[in-house]
Amino acid sequence: MNRREFLAATTALAGGSRIVSAQDAILGRIKPLTFPKRDFDITKYGAASGGEKDCTEAIRKAIAACAAAGGGRVVIPAGVFLTGAVHLDNNVELHVSEGGTLRFSREPKQYLPVVLTRWEGTECMNYSPFIYALEKTNIAITGAGTLDGQADSTHWWDFRRNHDNDRKALMSMGDKGVR
Repeated sequence: MNRREFLAATTALAGGSRIVSAQDAILGRIKPLTFPKRDFDITKYGAASGGEKDCTEAIRKAIAACAAAGGGRVVIPAGVFLTGAVHLDNNVELHVSEGGTLRFSREPKQYLPVVLTRWEGTECMNYSPFIYALEKTNIAITGAGTLDGQADSTHWWDFRRNHDNDRKALMSMGDKGVR
């Protein structure tokens, strides 16, 4: 939303009559995503079901091939596929099929190198999120399958508790505009 649209919307919320036109302007910019009718099954790039083998590289290769072809659908078929960070690219639909599970590794090293991201609203260089797509366009995550982060009291949830001083320092730097 640009400044003019924001002002129109806030004026409308304050009792003005421009809310409908602001909504129409915003909704008019939204276009349905479209992807070429091409599938890139991760098993064709070396991924193996079972949840034991690291399929990160196979998924990366499938995404790269999809993007190089001009886009399409990277398919996670039925089964359990272990992976680290998944970095999407332009014109890529990540489709997790029914019965398919993308199980994310509990190993922090699987989310390196660091990327520009946010931690509790503060921009920083940090571990990659499970699925990452900075400045990418025409992307989607679809399907009836499961994204499994494997979080429990000793994996991921304890990360914040164990890094509370780092968190406080980061928030302070964010408040000061440190880059």
